[in-house]
Amino acid sequence: MKHSIILLLIIWAPLCFSDEASTLRFAKIISDRMVLQQEKPITIWGWAQPNAEVEVHLQRSEKRSIDDGNDSTEYAVRMAYMEQHPPPFPRQSRKTKANSTGAWSVNFDSGKASFQPTEIIATSGEQTIRVEDVLIGEVWICAGQSNMGWGNFNRKDREVKSADFPGMRYIAWNDSWYKPREDVKNNIQWQACTPETAPKFSAVPYLFGTFLHRYLKVPVGIINVARGGTLGQTWCTREELDRIGGTMIDTVLADFDEECAVWDDPKQVELLMQAWEEECEQKKKEHAAKIKAAEAEGKKPPRLRLPKQPGDARAGWSPPAGLFNATIMPIRHLAPRGVLYYQGENNNFMRWTRYEKTFPKVPVSFRKTFGDDTLPFGCILQPGWGTFGVAPEIATVADGYAMIRDIQRRALKDDPHAGLIATYPSGNSYIHPGEKWPVAEYASLWALANVYGEPIVHRGNRYTHHEVEGDKLFLYFDQDPVVHERWKHIENNASWQVMPQPYQGNAPREGFIIAGTDQRWYPAAAREVRRNGVWSMELRSDFVDTPVAARYGWANWPTGNLVGRERIPIPTFRTDDWPLVEGMNYNEEVKQRTSEDIKQRKAKGEQQALERTFRQAQIDLVRAEDEWLKGKATERIENKIARLEALLEEFESDAWLERQLNEYDPAFKSKLESLQKHIEALRRKSD
Repeated sequence: MKHSIILLLIIWAPLCFSDEASTLRFAKIISDRMVLQQEKPITIWGWAQPNAEVEVHLQRSEKRSIDDGNDSTEYAVRMAYMEQHPPPFPRQSRKTKANSTGAWSVNFDSGKASFQPTEIIATSGEQTIRVEDVLIGEVWICAGQSNMGWGNFNRKDREVKSADFPGMRYIAWNDSWYKPREDVKNNIQWQACTPETAPKFSAVPYLFGTFLHRYLKVPVGIINVARGGTLGQTWCTREELDRIGGTMIDTVLADFDEECAVWDDPKQVELLMQAWEEECEQKKKEHAAKIKAAEAEGKKPPRLRLPKQPGDARAGWSPPAGLFNATIMPIRHLAPRGVLYYQGENNNFMRWTRYEKTFPKVPVSFRKTFGDDTLPFGCILQPGWGTFGVAPEIATVADGYAMIRDIQRRALKDDPHAGLIATYPSGNSYIHPGEKWPVAEYASLWALANVYGEPIVHRGNRYTHHEVEGDKLFLYFDQDPVVHERWKHIENNASWQVMPQPYQGNAPREGFIIAGTDQRWYPAAAREVRRNGVWSMELRSDFVDTPVAARYGWANWPTGNLVGRERIPIPTFRTDDWPLVEGMNYNEEVKQRTSEDIKQRKAKGEQQALERTFRQAQIDLVRAEDEWLKGKATERIENKIARLEALLEEFESDAWLERQLNEYDPAFKSKLESLQKHIEALRRKSD
């Protein structure tokens, strides 16, 4: 039976995997062309016979430069590195003993970055293994979902032709498992970046790596473990998820554990597969009957659609801790420089309330696993996506990307080793925008400035505080540190020196909304003003007498157009701490309740937006008339008379509205007739 074969594989797969420990080998991440992190202790680990003696050597290779492996006799040109006075790296040897399961590890002193190839040699008894062309440089882990794993990007065709950076190395895989793996399941290999290999690299990791490589002039290793469609919960350790507590998270974890328990029990798996096969057989019988009926009627026979084969819940696509267990835990002995994280899009879909709990555990999990409380964590915020220009009455209740960005901002607000990388101008109506170049560029600027201490502009202005005076709310911003140093000696700065500016130049400041105590949001007119010698952004709305809160860029695809120096976007922010609308789907009852709530809020928001648009048009019409006919009393009177005539004509031409007048006010029709006579009299006077 088919299910018997599947069952056999489920039972024996873990045993076969563990048998690899009987042969001397390195962990799979340790392979030819890898990059080791400079200036951090180096750990090399692997497996051998249980309790066997193991000796490991780390030394410079006899090769003088990087070998691209091209043995062709044809004429070719490849990039090479001219390294003057390379740092010394004395040969190091360590002895150890494998434990009862065959696992072993050794620690080496750190080294400085160099393009001089290094090799790792391990011996145990008569067995010898070797890893060659290893470089010492900067190692970054790239994690997240599809926008981190996506390979296509604008300008790729011409970019990869020049992607000749053999000193930049790349390795990628993705996997999921319900328990921490001791080693990577897949057979993986590091690759040098060349025009032949680069087309297979993911866009953001590749571009980020090349920016660092060219600027720092050191080898760069990129470890990309992103998987499309993943949730924040899968990039945490199970230990950190268990610490959260609460009905929502406890339910998610309990449901997952219950599913895994089925797959841990061969008898239950056999029953599950048997039920699936029986269902398939029943579908086949039903399909055969449908074919006969179709043939009898001379119709096209229907397609056979079999039920989906049950998948092993333990290796789900994005289960709690699943990706972390299978990709990060197996390489936990490495010492990376930092983590670049690009995820959150999938939490937009009725999962942002869960993200409030899980995302803060992501940087915590990475830091604890690598044993580095100061491990840099660069968080790339979501690009613009969906419909541009959504009204704030709707966006504040239904646009999950804004909430995801806000959750990430609040979680990392006081983290000195984390960065928020705004990317919304790079978006479009497609969830995988092709503009990956600016995303990677902004990320590399953050890394160069905050991780490597390079004196470069790396971020836009950030909101610091606000003040309210009458019907106006004033926002204050700080500056990028380099920009601040550049202008701090000037007593009276111009606004463009210290304030965020529209990227279009002299244009309206867009993307702001404000609200009063009723928490109803309106678009805000914004302008720069100096108050008490300090520049601020003044916000006001015709519909908010006393504003108490403001937000910027609050939408899936924000209309915000403000950038700092070097045209770097300022992130989404808000001044309020009002609870976000709930978006949950951890069970059907909750999903239905929150979906219905959002649906009702959205419908109400649509009506409010229409009302506000109409009211604003009335106000703007009067303002435009006043400006147009300033000082011309006769013309203004005549224009208002014309508007009154148009309104009367609407009452007369709309039969339904005319019928409603009697119910609204039986005397209103006579009032309209009286008004009509007054207008006719005014017309005769003007004539």
